[in-house]
Amino acid sequence: MTSPDQLLVGYYDYRAVALSVLIAVLGSYSTIELGGRVTAARGWYRLSWLTGGAMAMGIGTWSMHYTGMLAFQLPVQVLYHWPTALVSFLASVFSSVVALFVISRRRLGWLSAIRGSVFMGGGIVALHYIAMESMRLPAMCSYSSPLVTLSVLIAIVFSLMCLWLTFFFREGAIGPRLRKVGSALFLGAAISAMHYTAMASARFWRTEEVPDLTHSVQISFLDTVGIGVLAVMVLAVALVTSLTDRLLKRTALLDELFEQAPQAVALTNGDNRVVRVNREFTRIFGNTSEETLGRRLSELIVPDDSLDEDRRITDLVARGQRVDVECVRQRKDNSRLPVAMVKVPVLLPDGQISVYEIYHDITERKQAEEQLKATSEQLRAFSESLRSAREEEGTRIAREIHDELGSALTSLKWDLEGIEELCTESASLPEASKLGEKIKGMMGLIDGTLNAVIRISSELRPSILDDLGLLAAIEWQAQQFEARAGIACHFDSFTENVDLSHEQETAVFRIVQEALTNVLRHAKATRVNIIIEEDGGEFALEVRDNGIGITEQEKTGLRSLGLMSMRERANLVGGAD
Repeated sequence: MTSPDQLLVGYYDYRAVALSVLIAVLGSYSTIELGGRVTAARGWYRLSWLTGGAMAMGIGTWSMHYTGMLAFQLPVQVLYHWPTALVSFLASVFSSVVALFVISRRRLGWLSAIRGSVFMGGGIVALHYIAMESMRLPAMCSYSSPLVTLSVLIAIVFSLMCLWLTFFFREGAIGPRLRKVGSALFLGAAISAMHYTAMASARFWRTEEVPDLTHSVQISFLDTVGIGVLAVMVLAVALVTSLTDRLLKRTALLDELFEQAPQAVALTNGDNRVVRVNREFTRIFGNTSEETLGRRLSELIVPDDSLDEDRRITDLVARGQRVDVECVRQRKDNSRLPVAMVKVPVLLPDGQISVYEIYHDITERKQAEEQLKATSEQLRAFSESLRSAREEEGTRIAREIHDELGSALTSLKWDLEGIEELCTESASLPEASKLGEKIKGMMGLIDGTLNAVIRISSELRPSILDDLGLLAAIEWQAQQFEARAGIACHFDSFTENVDLSHEQETAVFRIVQEALTNVLRHAKATRVNIIIEEDGGEFALEVRDNGIGITEQEKTGLRSLGLMSMRERANLVGGAD
């Protein structure tokens, strides 16, 4: 039976405790980083990362536990059995392998996470208690069952959180660096809590039995520091290696993206000298990488007549402004090339500005635009010739109607007047009065027909437009509209001389006719104002009514046909709405 005075009371060297916590935090961060590398790797490359990562993590976890154990000082000499310590290291590596294997899977379900946390936590618990068994001292160790159970639960729960956080922050996952650091601090604290809870479960009782010191070594405070520093160095190397691999991968991806870009890309430095060009740049402009390296693009691809514009763009980019512009550049064989150019300034960490210059060949688009423009001009010319032909045909028809039909009706009226005189002279005849009445009715019908002929001829081609000019023709048209439609139509002209071509005058007159027709059909107006004036030296026509107007929806419907016709007439003679 042991007595209470045989209980060994120990204390902690807080310097070593702090070192153990630092190792735990650094090890947790390394786990997150190495998990990403294992996930991103494939084949033998993945196996190498899994092996190297497990060894680095195993060393970190093992060192943290031994540093924490060595921080606990007892009033007796304590040695450590190194074969047992080696077995505890293997348990640490096992838990690290489990962690990296689980988090490197594409999906992490709850069942897989719990199973992995049990194995990982079990490995950490085994590491700790095997490490405790490596202690050689003249004392007996006993454990508090509740605290041992609590340490096991903490280890499993910590492992579960470690797996989830590491899986979340692995390669391709979203999360800023600050969150990774926060997660590492949290996991490091959890590891330390597990270790020191397990240490609190141990009680040491002095005995007279001499321990077996075979294969045992003594570890001083300097040795403890050495173990901690070695662990930190190993974890730091693992982190640097992981970050370097990540940077190399991203650099390779960026290089390939730069080279395979579908547009010509050139990278220039703060002095506007070329640092690099891609394959498409060489293909489009004909200048190889060797020919462009270290030279200014203004010396290679900018035509002489575009140098001033290029200097202006360069000044804008130097002030940090992105520039998108279409311009002309020059190939190696001095041929011209239309391009869409984008210059993007990039501020580097040292304060210098590099510029990505992106060029897209728009030759085909320009050719298509030229063809479309030529086709549009041809269609415009055809439409104009068609309208001219229609106006000429209208003029001819109006003349024929006026001359031929008008003359025939006038002659018929004269003949009827002669017959009317005969009937008057023969008034004694019974049928004479009735015949005279019929002749008067026929003459009235002929007068109405003559007026219709004159009106139709005027609408086809008003002679007043040719005889007296545009202003008189519009005033006459306003009077005719008011008389026919019963809508007040007022015409004002603020210019006396209209300097328009024959085609332009005809187009203006037809626009007035179409506008008045629209008012009559749709506006429900009681008054129309026609105004002609000069605006900035240009002829301006305005037709305004007090009707109901037209909505945006109606502008695209049937009511828009008249507007389209007026707009087309104006465009054909060089005008605009």
